[in-house]
Amino acid sequence: MKSAPFFIATLLVSSLTASANPLSITNAVQNPNRTAQDIARDAGRKPAEILAIVDVKVDMKVVDYLAGGGYYTELFARLLNNSGTVFSVKGKLESRNLSEFKNIKPLTSLELDDLEGPVDRIFTALNYHDLVNKANLNRQTLLKSMHQKLSDDGYLIIIDHNAGPGMGISQTKKLHRVENSFVLNEVLKAGFELDMSSLCARERERRLPFRCMATYNQRKH
Repeated sequence: MKSAPFFIATLLVSSLTASANPLSITNAVQNPNRTAQDIARDAGRKPAEILAIVDVKVDMKVVDYLAGGGYYTELFARLLNNSGTVFSVKGKLESRNLSEFKNIKPLTSLELDDLEGPVDRIFTALNYHDLVNKANLNRQTLLKSMHQKLSDDGYLIIIDHNAGPGMGISQTKKLHRVENSFVLNEVLKAGFELDMSSLCARERERRLPFRCMATYNQRKH
């Protein structure tokens, strides 16, 4: 196994942080063109630590799956600095001034039918519990599509609020949480290998893990 701990409880470990470029991450996170709203969210989202794990390199193709308002889409674009491509899936980017970036491509398919692989990273933050709530979505079909569209050394990175032990998917609607073991089982079933999983807690939420984060290595079998 590869080795480098992240946050609190590292179950399996990864060498992804070893080759990350701290200078480019610092420049991306501290860029003066970022909005005050995004900067205010940094304390809870820990973007520098997250970006180090994702390990975006020059010319990579990165998918921000269910990009929301584009918080991570913009950070990935700043890291790539107009090299590579950022695919923003269902991102609502209208309120952002992204004119300096020529490498952001919006996608609209929840099932990634409009994504042409291979890509290097598929990233999704605080979305997996929502996928559970979509009755018409076949998550195994989606995960297998992600597996197929990733490059041989590509990674799927999933971040979400972690439910308590034994809670499974019972809190996905009311508390927007999903148990990390439930996600793990689904992703492994789709053909991925777990590379790293970790938990972190916010200062005011020490009794319950704030997020579970896992990186899944797409290896051809």
